[in-house]
Amino acid sequence: MSTATISKGLRKNDDSVTIPRKKYEEFLEFEKIVEKRSEEEADTDEAIKIYKKEKQQEKLKIIKSLADIG
Repeated sequence: MSTATISKGLRKNDDSVTIPRKKYEEFLEFEKIVEKRSEEEADTDEAIKIYKKEKQQEKLKIIKSLADIG
């Protein structure tokens, strides 16, 4: 078993936690996934806002076939 001493200057407010490196790396990967999903949600929210605004301004067309585009 290894022993490590951490100085008080590095232990801000005694909130230090020691975990295995593998678990820490898994946590970092999870954090990246959460951040990516958060960005995707923000993009989706923005698209919904634009849709609602354009619908209210009657800028959207209802088409029955691709031939109607143009």
